[in-house]
Amino acid sequence: MKTSTKIGLGLSIATVAGVYVAVSLSEKVIKKVEHGRTRCKAKQMVNEKFNGNEKLLDVVDNLSDSELDSIGQVVKEIKDGREKVSTLGEKIKSNTEKFLEEL
Repeated sequence: MKTSTKIGLGLSIATVAGVYVAVSLSEKVIKKVEHGRTRCKAKQMVNEKFNGNEKLLDVVDNLSDSELDSIGQVVKEIKDGREKVSTLGEKIKSNTEKFLEEL
């Protein structure tokens, strides 16, 4: 095998390894940024809803990333539930008005 072929093969392998490492690190960085954002949102919620309670802020600081993700999922489900209840309430109101108009 020629030396130039060996060098080309070596550079190709190094390039593939570099791309793999870059993608792997970028995924980790993205996850880290997302968790930081989630933690910031949780602190902001504590400041707004609980007047910046120091004990709750300490709790948020000590939560793991997976615990914060779980809390975020619960909050999302609560918001979705509120939207569904609101939509259902509007339908009930309009149907009740229609029913009363028919009487």
